[in-house]
Amino acid sequence: MSDVETTSHFWVAAPPLFSSALLVASGADTSGTGRVRTAIEIFDLDGKRVNSVEVEFPANEVGFVELEPFTAALKMQGGVAHGHLKVTSPLGTRHLYRQTVGNSLAVSSDPEPVRNKESAFIPLVVGKGHEHMLVLVNSGEDEGQIACRIFFGNRSPEWTLTVPGNGSRIVALESDLLASSDDKSWEKSPLQAYVRLSGRQGSAIAGHIIERVVGESPDQDRYRSLTSWGS
Repeated sequence: MSDVETTSHFWVAAPPLFSSALLVASGADTSGTGRVRTAIEIFDLDGKRVNSVEVEFPANEVGFVELEPFTAALKMQGGVAHGHLKVTSPLGTRHLYRQTVGNSLAVSSDPEPVRNKESAFIPLVVGKGHEHMLVLVNSGEDEGQIACRIFFGNRSPEWTLTVPGNGSRIVALESDLLASSDDKSWEKSPLQAYVRLSGRQGSAIAGHIIERVVGESPDQDRYRSLTSWGS
């Protein structure tokens, strides 16, 4: 990343399960053209670049880009076609990501990638009626490893997860991780918990959690994005 650029890394998913858009809040025009240029790159879950485009917006205005036209080549994992969205703009530009899941909509800034020996924390509630999908994006070209530790009750099991360079991964916390733990107390009733993501080696990895609160019918399910905060 250049010292005169702002670069953001987002997890992006394709329809029909997800609808995604990028918001670009342009800063002052440093080119003298009255417009600000933004480069968009999309990588599949294995880190292969499948699309790239440059867009321009008037300086000091908010640009809007629907991402669906650029996600057709994304690969499936666990029934979700997803990948890594890399956005580069002049310094001072702010990038926001809008994602719709079912009837729920969330707008978030880019999560801070977790580097080696750094940690990020995500509070959540585990238990009946709650499901969580951890989404990870590798912000660099090299393979990266990150430790995921879940604290609940008096237990704190940990797993090491690997993400290819420029790639992405999704992990179902309950079925992929917690189901392998000896302690099943989280299945009985809702428990306050938190996830700690710790960088191990390789490129920095950004992560957040998509939570599903199960309703009486699928139309009543609620989704929200749980963002991380650093140590």
